[in-house]
Amino acid sequence: MAAHLQVVTNSDDALLAWTPDPWSDDLVGFRLERKDLKTGNVTVLNNRIPAGADGTQVPVGGVASTASPIRRCMWVDHDVEQAGHAAYRVTPMAASGGGFVVRESEASPWVSAEAPDSGDEGAAVYFNRGTIMSQVVSRLAGGEVNVKSLKALKAHLAEPGYPGRRYLAGQARHALLDFMANADRRGNHIYAALYELNDPELIAGLKAFGARCHLLLGNGSSTFDDTAHELEAADVIVKHRDLSHNGASSPSVHNKFVVEVDSASGQALRMLTGSTNWTTTGLCTQLNNVLVLERPGTANRFYQQWRKLAEVGDDMPEQLRIDNGKASIDGNITTFFAATRGQAEFAPVLDAIAKAKHGVLFLMFMPGQSPLLEALLARVAEADAPYIRGVVSAVTQSEKGVVTEHNAQVIANGVDPERFHNEVLKPDGLPPANLPKWALEEFQRSMYLSAGLNAIVHSKTLVIDPFSDDCVVVTGSHNFSPAASGKNDENLVIIRGDKALAQAYAVHIEGVYDHFAWRAFLSNGGDPASIYQPLTGWQSGNRAKELAFWMNRA
Repeated sequence: MAAHLQVVTNSDDALLAWTPDPWSDDLVGFRLERKDLKTGNVTVLNNRIPAGADGTQVPVGGVASTASPIRRCMWVDHDVEQAGHAAYRVTPMAASGGGFVVRESEASPWVSAEAPDSGDEGAAVYFNRGTIMSQVVSRLAGGEVNVKSLKALKAHLAEPGYPGRRYLAGQARHALLDFMANADRRGNHIYAALYELNDPELIAGLKAFGARCHLLLGNGSSTFDDTAHELEAADVIVKHRDLSHNGASSPSVHNKFVVEVDSASGQALRMLTGSTNWTTTGLCTQLNNVLVLERPGTANRFYQQWRKLAEVGDDMPEQLRIDNGKASIDGNITTFFAATRGQAEFAPVLDAIAKAKHGVLFLMFMPGQSPLLEALLARVAEADAPYIRGVVSAVTQSEKGVVTEHNAQVIANGVDPERFHNEVLKPDGLPPANLPKWALEEFQRSMYLSAGLNAIVHSKTLVIDPFSDDCVVVTGSHNFSPAASGKNDENLVIIRGDKALAQAYAVHIEGVYDHFAWRAFLSNGGDPASIYQPLTGWQSGNRAKELAFWMNRA
């Protein structure tokens, strides 16, 4: 018999899930291989841990999975260059005489990793890699893990040529720069509504438009004092909006969208939105997404919203609230804006959560007493709940808007909801007191405030049943909180039936969950050697449910 392999991709990663056939008690792990479909070259993928629990640090590139088998049934390949022209194969391995033997006869067939594209739906999503608490970033810092080195790393991230910036900003940076470059090449105008702005490379992109760039700049605290003057000196048309009326960052003018408008016809052509603030930290030190929609109907709704916001200045008139709460429907895409009356934008999302059959994955930032989060926690507690995974990140602020505490939780099936709030899984770096012998020390959440960093997970996105024709993606700038719904400028986009987009988001969310869940396990005293336990744990319980979901059998 042969192992069964499923590959799900986005623009950045390929997630592999597999089951051996047959399961046998002497299995210890798997060899993973990737084939370049252009050249036919086959590469054995590397493991990042040693072959045994007593091993020490492996080389920077890892060690071949023939020498250190992958001891689980899911894996993410982060080699973005391979997306779209690679295939994968998994082969079971057993212990043999102090080493390992590869069971070639039980290898899976080669399975292609086709990169999802926008297809007929006109939607594509791009992610950054803004996880500071990681082995990669520890290596970028030269192994010096303290507040001083974190501040130094942060300072370098504003430099366009710095390798750490290119890595951490990932595809999100390319999406923003490409969007501007293409609009500029066509000689078109852009209308941008941005909460805050300070990244030099993105500012240069806006300046290139001169008077063809119309910027509505919000009241985010990270915008430098001279940013508006710098843009105006380049003939950019800058308007300001401050819902606080006194320079505070709340209520927030919280959008992060840009619309391309044809210079000749005045028609909106396409747009982008998402969670990414146009700051260096937004690009590099917190997890974010950029959604690009090649949909003139939706782009026009965002264009009209820009004009409304520019017209009302610093106010939130009642008619704007009423208009914000009216669904704007463009085929499979529904758009709401905030602030609204009666949390109108949440109603279709709550309905979608209630109807979820197979799985829900989500990332949230500062949702407060969100009815969406409460609905998810209620579904987690159901006896026959769908597969649910999510990470919620929050910061505590003083009355003056100064961040005083970072907090987060990882939500999954199989844990009492009350524990989510009290003791379970606050994302952090690998704990120094329980550091595996093969790992580098990582930056800790406690270092963030002193280094001037804020969010850990900043994405606001929710995916329902990504393998179903009835899949749903919810994203935008909206924090899913009652405060955002009632007070802020926000946008919330609901996209139905786009499986490529839903799966792209799902792969990203699963990667974030997996990254922080392992670190939280160790922070709660978990044994690092448990990673070397027999594979039987994947045959029942929550692990089996996870595997079935990704094998598209949920």
